[in-house]
Amino acid sequence: MVGIVDEALPAGAKDALNISTYKDALVRFIKRTNTPMTIGVQGEWGSGKTSLLNQIWNELDWFNRNEPGIDDFKQIWINSWEHSLLCSPEECLMKIINEIINELSDADTDKKRSENLKKGVNNIMKGALRIGSSMTLGAAGVDAVDNIFSEGSNSIKELREQLSTLVEDIKRLESNKFGKIIIYVDDLDRIDPKNAVRILELLKNIFNIKDCVFVLAIDYQVVVKGLKDKFGEPSPDNEWEFRAFFDKIIQLPFTMPMGKYDIANYVLGLLEEINYYNGDEDLDPELINQFVTKSIGGNPRSIKRLINSLALISILNDIEISDITDKSSIDKNSAMVLFAMACLQIAHPEVYQLFVDKPNFKDWNEDLAYKETQKAEETDENWEKNFAQAQETEDFDTEWEKCLFRVCYQNKRRRSKATEISQFISLFDEQFDKKLDIVNLIETALGQTAVTNVSSKETGNVRKGAYKRTYVDGYDSWITQLKASIYWEKVKRFVNPEGFPTQKNEETIKRYLDILKTEPYNAVDFDISKPTDEQGSDYVIKYTATNISVYYKKKKIGAIRLKHSKNKELIDLQAMKHPKYDFKPLILKKSNIEFYNPREITDLDEENRTYKGSLGMFDFMWADINTENANLSTEIIRKLINEGSDIKDNPELLESSMKQKTVTRFFTDHVESFKSANKNSKEYKEAVSFLGEYFKPGNKTILDI
Repeated sequence: MVGIVDEALPAGAKDALNISTYKDALVRFIKRTNTPMTIGVQGEWGSGKTSLLNQIWNELDWFNRNEPGIDDFKQIWINSWEHSLLCSPEECLMKIINEIINELSDADTDKKRSENLKKGVNNIMKGALRIGSSMTLGAAGVDAVDNIFSEGSNSIKELREQLSTLVEDIKRLESNKFGKIIIYVDDLDRIDPKNAVRILELLKNIFNIKDCVFVLAIDYQVVVKGLKDKFGEPSPDNEWEFRAFFDKIIQLPFTMPMGKYDIANYVLGLLEEINYYNGDEDLDPELINQFVTKSIGGNPRSIKRLINSLALISILNDIEISDITDKSSIDKNSAMVLFAMACLQIAHPEVYQLFVDKPNFKDWNEDLAYKETQKAEETDENWEKNFAQAQETEDFDTEWEKCLFRVCYQNKRRRSKATEISQFISLFDEQFDKKLDIVNLIETALGQTAVTNVSSKETGNVRKGAYKRTYVDGYDSWITQLKASIYWEKVKRFVNPEGFPTQKNEETIKRYLDILKTEPYNAVDFDISKPTDEQGSDYVIKYTATNISVYYKKKKIGAIRLKHSKNKELIDLQAMKHPKYDFKPLILKKSNIEFYNPREITDLDEENRTYKGSLGMFDFMWADINTENANLSTEIIRKLINEGSDIKDNPELLESSMKQKTVTRFFTDHVESFKSANKNSKEYKEAVSFLGEYFKPGNKTILDI
């Protein structure tokens, strides 16, 4: 399944953003606070307010179920946006009060009491409508209706007193276990700002009810917009007026801690869900974090949009990729640059357009800026001063950065983000190997993201195909590049200060390659200038930034690379699983080599139909080889190559064993059955049995070689 649904995190769901500390603090405050109390959960639209409210609800509900007593919580959820549809703010208020009464009446043995209260609510509304319709000439009618709903109004005062009495009477009942009533008011920021402010004003008149805690999800900026007619445009001189209005309503403000979100963990989890990248190396979490925070920011809604764009692009790439069996040979640099350009496309489409016009950002200049802005930025009275100051910083001291500053300056929002945008683009220089053709990677990414671009311009940009992999010309170039990379500088420093790689590890890799290049394989190094089917041999060796991959008849059958783990330099060996071993990873006992599944499905939760792990690479197995105590012999190398070739030459092996054309399809079918099949069906039971048994640690085939 692909695509991330833009909905709030359900109660009890995994805290991928790592903000449980804040949820726990709010829960404790609600449990301990005196009442009445009104809490304002602030944050921009899509920042996760509803998700946080869900988590608070779930936590308090857990206390109700597991620690029952006189301090139980009656929880009421109000969707203000739904109540506001096609009605006035006053009608919305009455609907909200009626819903509160309905929820409270469930615990009341005197049903007549709540019915009388509802009648009182309806009478107030009817009175307001009657007055409003009889006084349509000018502001007098509006003023009369306002008086009915004002805090000092006898009608509202009486209504609030009746609500308080209802709460007190219910609390006195022996059957009642509720110590506090928690009322959540969600989606206020989906309402027109003027109406949202009016509803807040009206709600304020009923908030003062003992034993009640109101939790409001609201964007403060919505409040500001709704008060502009009253206070004018916000400025340092009148900021206190906006804040004073807010403070009259909210006793405890809480701002969503977007700066504390674990963005990398959240994004990587979503990328895993859509099976975005199944390469031999993991994507860099820190680089992911930087690209996101310097573009779209930490707003979960924007991140979900990003992930959906990448999901579509990945599907297109899957369709176009014909010379590989999976994405394991896709270069991670390509995947990362595509990720970055998708971020930029969503956050700053005008800057993305600069790349469309000229992919090599180092060539951006004043002429390009003029094409985009016609020097409109220079009409600002502070332009010269601000431009001069900007050029004195390292973010805008080159020609391309000056061009960027001009493009950003003409728009107030982009102007405030100009430094972040410059730092975002600079990451292409700072975080990628200098030997990479970064411009080529950017061009490819632009072609791929063209399908998700929203622009008023006719760019003429078209897809340029699937991921382009960056290849290195032979082993000598590969090892030289690897030794010079930032990653291996860290390895040399922390793992192997005597020199990278160790002599034994390099000898092992060379032996692996020598065997491939002699009879009966006669493998050749990949020549990027020639088509895949014109390389001169069925066996082709491809050198990417970190991996050496082996292809047979255009299909990948294995790979080898250097890695480090727990302060040890290891050889990482990839090989295909064979049906004669039921696709189980191998344990080569005499050689002290144990293979494992690169992707595992574990912790099946049948009740919620959830699991840990990710889909992909099921037809491969990996082994971490320590050459100090393990022996990658010629016999083993030949065996793995022969069995990989055997699978490619005899596809019927797959079909006879799995009734599938691919191993991946076989596994994903079982996962889909686990997620969606009827629990009483044969498919579901087979899926649970297979997935539960296959990925157990001991489910491997032992060979005495």
